[in-house]
Amino acid sequence: MLEKEIVSIVSLYAVSPIHAGSGMSTGAVDSPIQRERHTNWPHIQASAVKGAMRAHFRNYADTPNAKESINQIFGSDLQDKKYPGHDQDIPGSISISDAKLLGFPVRSNIAPFVTVISPAILKRLQNDMLMTKFTDEIKCPFIENNNDAITLNWDINDSKIIMEDAVVKILQRADIPFLSKNFKDAERLVLVSDTMFDHIVSNCTEIQTQIKIDHETGTAQDGALRYEELLPSDTLMYVIVHYSRHNNEVQASAIKDFIEKNIKDFIQIGGDETLGRGLCKLNWIAGKEGE
Repeated sequence: MLEKEIVSIVSLYAVSPIHAGSGMSTGAVDSPIQRERHTNWPHIQASAVKGAMRAHFRNYADTPNAKESINQIFGSDLQDKKYPGHDQDIPGSISISDAKLLGFPVRSNIAPFVTVISPAILKRLQNDMLMTKFTDEIKCPFIENNNDAITLNWDINDSKIIMEDAVVKILQRADIPFLSKNFKDAERLVLVSDTMFDHIVSNCTEIQTQIKIDHETGTAQDGALRYEELLPSDTLMYVIVHYSRHNNEVQASAIKDFIEKNIKDFIQIGGDETLGRGLCKLNWIAGKEGE
């Protein structure tokens, strides 16, 4: 029987700060990052993620004749006109979601940083896992007060943690095997309330000053000063990738294996590539076949 669809999750761990810009702003930050409208959580739009995967595949695919399949996998694109299929409208064989926030790093008194996560984030992850047909269950502990917290998959001797300008009380430890198994780069996970999480991701992103130097005077050009928002290094995100068979000829499993063999280890996402921004470590987490 032909496979209809296979779904995977790919985790993204920010090795360097990420700038996925939302355009110009009238606020204090000239170039803010992309955020979800309803939650205000940072995310990276699917078009940017797909474009980064396509560029990575185009530049680094090492399988013989891999680049000739780029239009069949990602859909036809004039930029890849030298490959077959440029002269016709070809739909892609994969569907990519936004990069969703999972864990956000925040400086702390017990370590250089801890990674915060919230009940709403875990609920979203559980729903995505059901869609990808994972059987793992994420049991989210209840947090009653905004300043309470729970460590996930690790022990701590302190009863309180300072995170930026907030103090949270550690209630207990909880274990979520799916996170420790599949998101191994996430260390010192701390489950905080949704209210505390919203405060942190809204106020603790990285803001950098960008200037342009006048080569004749050696000073900053007039009007060249701007403020740019970044997702900090060590941010943890994930993307849902759907694979479907191509023209009833190539099985979804073959496309999945082909993609994951040629997009691996590291990928660059977002702007300011020449400044070293957006370098992410990626890890494929296999889902199950669609029915």
